[in-house]
Amino acid sequence: MVEDGTLVIKGEHKAEEKEGDKWAARTYGSYYLRVILPDDIKFDEVKAELKNGVLEVTVPKSTEHPKKEAIEIPVI
Repeated sequence: MVEDGTLVIKGEHKAEEKEGDKWAARTYGSYYLRVILPDDIKFDEVKAELKNGVLEVTVPKSTEHPKKEAIEIPVI
């Protein structure tokens, strides 16, 4: 998810193993990651794919450079 120019990745993992009638094991994990993205990307074309336990995120750059405005700041 892209939110306010930031890529947000979050998820969790839950698993349970049983070994006969004697014992069981449970694992749990979660993660939350935020990455600030540059202004010169195509926000509407960001894609993510999960394949074989690997998350691949594609963030295409725009061919246009963002316009930067010069702001004059008076010195007192």
